Amino acid sequence: MFEEAKRSLVEYGRRLLESNMVGGTAGNLSVRIEQELFAITPSGVPYNELTPDDVPILDMTGHVVEGNRKPSIEFRMHLEIYRNFSDVRAVVHAHPIYCGVLSILRLPLPALSETMLMYCMFVPVSEYANSGTEQLAKNVVSAMRQSRAVIMANHGLVCAGGSLKEAFDMCETIERTAKMYVLALSTGKTIHTIDEKDALEAMEFLKKNYGQRS
Repeated sequence: MFEEAKRSLVEYGRRLLESNMVGGTAGNLSVRIEQELFAITPSGVPYNELTPDDVPILDMTGHVVEGNRKPSIEFRMHLEIYRNFSDVRAVVHAHPIYCGVLSILRLPLPALSETMLMYCMFVPVSEYANSGTEQLAKNVVSAMRQSRAVIMANHGLVCAGGSLKEAFDMCETIERTAKMYVLALSTGKTIHTIDEKDALEAMEFLKKNYGQRS
């Protein structure tokens, strides 16, 4: 059962590794199945060795209902995101370098480019909590009420989307924007952000006009 969801996590896990947004077995991905179940990558299994049979299925109480592998240590974070945001269908948690720099500096990412505005107006930094804890999950959910992309303090990046592709693309876009921001900050010159009015207008325009529609 749930083969399509499992295969998609295998595919995007490998893409995450190839994108250099994670190293080793770091990071995790999940996809919602119906409304009351989700598939998530297992703990400590290398992405290039991951198979659909390795992917556990959890219910909305956090219990494994299918599979023999232990779920990612961050399953509580994924669970709380799904519980709190009914529109979210997939979650990608990565450890990209430039978002990592911002996470250490505790710097949110402001509106800097129109590509970023395809997903969010800014990226907040959640409060720090240890990996795998209920507190980390609560902190991420609190920050995600402002933006579907969140920089986790001294940790990494998490993006939630309507599909696994959207969440993955969001991570890539936020990391590219974070790179521009870190490089711009290193010049010591003034950083020019997109003001709120223009950012909101751009987001609305992109939402209505960008991409192919049937």
